[in-house]
Amino acid sequence: MTQSATDTQWPRWEVFKQDAPNRPYQAVGSVHAGDPDHALLTARNVFVRRPSAVSLWTVRESDILTATPEEIAARAEVLETPGEAGTYHVGLKRTHKRSMTFVDLVGTVEASGPGDALRQAREQYPDALTWLVFPKSAVVRTDDDPGTVESWFAPAKDKTYKQQQFYGVIGKHVGELKREGRMPQRVNEEPHVGEQKVYDHPHDKAPKVQR
Repeated sequence: MTQSATDTQWPRWEVFKQDAPNRPYQAVGSVHAGDPDHALLTARNVFVRRPSAVSLWTVRESDILTATPEEIAARAEVLETPGEAGTYHVGLKRTHKRSMTFVDLVGTVEASGPGDALRQAREQYPDALTWLVFPKSAVVRTDDDPGTVESWFAPAKDKTYKQQQFYGVIGKHVGELKREGRMPQRVNEEPHVGEQKVYDHPHDKAPKVQR
């Protein structure tokens, strides 16, 4: 995808995060940044909170080729997309949950270009909902040395992560309090002065008690 002349935003970069060694890189979202270093730093600030991470990749959106089975059926020429020959990373989306969040990088292929890489991904993983390919040369990544890993990712590594559904809701707590008899009862009795009711609201029809 190319940036239009009227688009004043910084280029868009897709972010891939590895939660732990030997785990696959997953697409977690995107950032806008002016250059590769800026993209990595912004990705860290946005996506490295919880759970922990050990490595980040960013790839400029214009270097990524994606397609669904429906798109290939409607526009088969996408499999002929020209480009640089070399090693291409392959990502798969296998679920409809949260668009693009569950794209896993599953391996690499040697291809004559992005179209050829997409064709090979389609042949190897025919049941995917979306295929994603980009050249290995397009990856901008954090360093693997222990010092960099510690300084970039240490603040998040010991934090406990919970999905939203693990947290209670206010209504649940109110129900528990009611069942345990610990909720204060509503006061329904109207105020009285002696044996006369007191009407303080201006819309009440009855007059106030005359002393």
